Amino acid sequence: MINNYYYQSSANIQCFMQDTEYSERKEALFALCEMFQENNIRWGLACSANLFLRGIVDDFHDLDFIVEKDDCPRVRELMEGKGAILKETGGNGFCESDTYMHYQLGRVDVDIISGFKIVTFGTYYKYSFNPEEIEFVNIGKIKLSFISMEALYILYAMMEGWQARRRYKRILIEEYLLQEEIKFPQILEDAQKSKLPGWIKNNIYSILNK
Repeated sequence: MINNYYYQSSANIQCFMQDTEYSERKEALFALCEMFQENNIRWGLACSANLFLRGIVDDFHDLDFIVEKDDCPRVRELMEGKGAILKETGGNGFCESDTYMHYQLGRVDVDIISGFKIVTFGTYYKYSFNPEEIEFVNIGKIKLSFISMEALYILYAMMEGWQARRRYKRILIEEYLLQEEIKFPQILEDAQKSKLPGWIKNNIYSILNK
């Protein structure tokens, strides 16, 4: 089945902009984007919010930002100045990123991650912010930076070893990559050369050779 991601993305963005159920998340996202841009923070929106705005999933609950490692101290200062409450830091054995900070901004959960490292299947995968692997999308007057689908595919695949429910989104991302243009093949090619599980490498091969 051919999915119309452009149509669904447009519909999701319209809901995001207009429906009251998204008002708090919209205000938080736009405020943080403006704050990051004004302070030259290098960042990309990741995980479910990214997938929602692309038209791949039909809802999201929190905001996940992958940021440049050197910008993390400044991000922490900015979040505190914004009134965000730091709820959690560090890893849990499966997510062992260089930096992980979980904030509560009003009623919105915000994760700040640098050196996003997933340790599962007896190995690990680490994705660090790369300004050359960012996609930009304008929503209203706000310019959003998106982490690439290629990176999110590998991250979600590795997260299956920690939370089986991640499989659903990994499959949706895989379907997207098989249908749409591959924007950053080098991410997948580099991952194939790493110590990822064989099934992930096989899936990457299928995506690259579709």
